[in-house]
Amino acid sequence: MSDSYEGLSTHYDLIMTSGYYDYDAYARTLLDLIGDRRRLLEIGAGTGLVCEKLLDLAPTDLEITGVDHTESMLDQARRRLGGRAEFVQADLRQLTVPSLFDAAYSVGGVWYYIHDDGDGEDGDSNGDGHDEAVLASHLLEEDDNINALSRVHAALKPDGLLALATQGPHRDHERTLPGGLVYSQKIRPAPDNTFTKDYYVRRAAEDRPNGPGEEIVAHQRCDYRLYTMEQAERLLKQCGFRSEGISPDGMFHYLTRQ
Repeated sequence: MSDSYEGLSTHYDLIMTSGYYDYDAYARTLLDLIGDRRRLLEIGAGTGLVCEKLLDLAPTDLEITGVDHTESMLDQARRRLGGRAEFVQADLRQLTVPSLFDAAYSVGGVWYYIHDDGDGEDGDSNGDGHDEAVLASHLLEEDDNINALSRVHAALKPDGLLALATQGPHRDHERTLPGGLVYSQKIRPAPDNTFTKDYYVRRAAEDRPNGPGEEIVAHQRCDYRLYTMEQAERLLKQCGFRSEGISPDGMFHYLTRQ
């Protein structure tokens, strides 16, 4: 996958735990959806932040396998969780695991939904020229999405759950981080229902020890494909999933394996 998070991996936890995601809320909703399912596959495990919350909040032991294609992120996940979970470096398009998982989930991983909150000033809440909810994918090619979703389908037991998290609108944004750092993101619509997102971590000019001017300490550029709700439903159905609805708090779309 071309959108490895290698460039941001050192600062990823700092960004994500400084208000980017509400991991407690995602984990609690996910546990409600999972019910008594115990064997879970995390799609895009990153540094293990979601996995850690689930294991801390679960009333009984969960068996979680996290998959990610960025090894530097998984190194952090293994250090964070030790032997509490298993982490596998793999491209999802080439994933080969036994069909033993009760559920799979993605929180900002390979696939996620973007929901408009209706307060955008420019009318382009999703970075694609549309205000409607969309499915975003880190995979740009249709065949790659079909292949990867089919691999997830194969990894799930019959009637297994697939939960894809929702996010708010993607817009240009900047906020301060601890340690004199600043996080910013820039969204650029691109042709063919795609958009490019640049992530920056900068050191503010007044905090630079070696002279004036702003310093970019980390940068990552990722490209995403967007599917309308109709297109997303067709794609997921083609790959063997049936839509079951949206969690009451709107944090997840969930489906079952057919």
